[in-house]
Amino acid sequence: MDILFAYIIYPGLVPTAILAVLFGLLVTKRRPVMPPDGLRTLFMTVDGFAALLSILLAVSAMMYMPWPYNPAYTSVAGPLLMWAAMEAAYLIPSLVAQTSPSPLIVRGAARSLQIGLAGRIVIWCAVGALYWSDQNWSISHIPALVLALVAALLAFPAAIGLGMFRNDTALTGVMTTGLDLSTVAMMQIAADVRATVLIAAVTTRIIPEQLISNGYVAIVATIAVTVLCMGIMRFLIRNQPFATLSAALRWCWWRALPPAILALLYLQFVVS
Repeated sequence: MDILFAYIIYPGLVPTAILAVLFGLLVTKRRPVMPPDGLRTLFMTVDGFAALLSILLAVSAMMYMPWPYNPAYTSVAGPLLMWAAMEAAYLIPSLVAQTSPSPLIVRGAARSLQIGLAGRIVIWCAVGALYWSDQNWSISHIPALVLALVAALLAFPAAIGLGMFRNDTALTGVMTTGLDLSTVAMMQIAADVRATVLIAAVTTRIIPEQLISNGYVAIVATIAVTVLCMGIMRFLIRNQPFATLSAALRWCWWRALPPAILALLYLQFVVS
């Protein structure tokens, strides 16, 4: 019963839906649009079903994050289950696109897969530093928290596929050619949900538990920090030139990754 409550009510489906709507309005500037034909037609297309499955997996990842009063979270299995669900939520739609008979769709999906994976590697390193520092938080952990947050903010656009890391405009129309409006709408909703949950993976560990003893205040603070990160994201991605695959990978490996590695090294050799 606790698992069911955590998935449907809190911190799963309800917070995810609210934050995803905010993400669409603040970052991607998309109004929430439900599939015009409902969910019934989505089971008739592979892309629609993959998008729906991606949403369900992303909600599962949200359920295993360290939200206050979360009955499903455990300190050992929670981060691992969150990582597995989040990666599956991103990989399933990409792998479905890889099976397309169109070489242009495969090319666009391969580019998005490589950039997204590079960005998520940075974010998982930053998340690892945040989890590590929160286990025994003190003033000496602040440099690690700052470095991890900087790394995550630099990597978010690549991991999500926005700004200069967006899909090639020459292929955007090709990626949705032949798909009905319900499938396209569900794919957009799935993209916003995945992005929202990935941001929450970082923001749920930014505020150390020792600073806020009241769980309800911690919930409000976490949501506020999540919305703040969305606002920063909107600022980072505006008016960005389109980046090639090699330039995007260099950004992830040589700009976003070093702060995350420094945060881990700092925790290992300075704080420990």
